[in-house]
Amino acid sequence: MTLEQYRRQNRLTYQRLADIIGLKGTGAVRTVHRYAVGIRFPPPAVLRRIREVTGAAVTADDFVNEHTRQTPWWSER
Repeated sequence: MTLEQYRRQNRLTYQRLADIIGLKGTGAVRTVHRYAVGIRFPPPAVLRRIREVTGAAVTADDFVNEHTRQTPWWSER
């Protein structure tokens, strides 16, 4: 399951998801959005936290699969 699928299934805003994951600061919502839609790949500590808070519904493998499956956003023109 992707992080975006998890967010939608659990009716979470990006702000709430950032809070649950433990992302802080002014760019937290933007960062979690970028993780969710596949623009950015989370660092290992964040991947572990995502796995924990989602009850392993979203894992590092899900991010790898999503990143290898989709066309990079910068090549979509």
